[in-house]
Amino acid sequence: MIRLATFDMAGTTIDDRHHVYRVLEAAVNRAGVEPEPAAFQRWMGVEKREAIAGLLREAGVEADDARIDELFVWFLDELARSYRDEPPIPLPGVEETLAELRRRGTRVALTTGFSRGIADPILTGLGWTAGLDDPDATLDAVVCADEVRRGRPAPYMIHRAMELTGTLDVAEVSATGDTIADVEAARHAGVLAIGVLTGKLDRDGFTGSPADHVLPGVPDVLDLPEFAAAPERLDA
Repeated sequence: MIRLATFDMAGTTIDDRHHVYRVLEAAVNRAGVEPEPAAFQRWMGVEKREAIAGLLREAGVEADDARIDELFVWFLDELARSYRDEPPIPLPGVEETLAELRRRGTRVALTTGFSRGIADPILTGLGWTAGLDDPDATLDAVVCADEVRRGRPAPYMIHRAMELTGTLDVAEVSATGDTIADVEAARHAGVLAIGVLTGKLDRDGFTGSPADHVLPGVPDVLDLPEFAAAPERLDA
């Protein structure tokens, strides 16, 4: 029985027109790196400074912390500009799904490879708010990659969401995302791992991954047997 459902942001719950993919690729291009799609995909869903460093390292490009910081700052600035010009919007059916989960008594959290400085303006633009057990809020909690020791595929964001929502048992938690890093983080956390096809990966792209389910999109979680019965609310 799922008491806490966690979801990724870009490509899973929001449509950002793939700006994060484009800008991350442009950032490493500035260092002379043009990764193959498969290599690039391995780093999607990961905290973005770590992704830049990893893509450069895999390409054999030596870059010190100062150079990586420079590319990361460029990434943040360019992504912010892209989002101002073309703000992200909810993917179809996501807002209704989040509301239905909370109505059933399942707590809902976002976990994201974005830093808090990127995530908060997006959420503000969407009109999404977070408040534990607040019936007027969209979410119970939000966890960003810069708020834990390491982002995906480490399990820490999921475990932090459990901490924030008072969820004790990993068997009662799900994590949904559109990348391999998302489902690997779910498996490392010991929770139900759900892949969705609203990002860059098709169903074949999840072959060999630790996903327990691969679904067309977030609304389809409502039909999973693990979500069938509404759990009682945990004490705050």
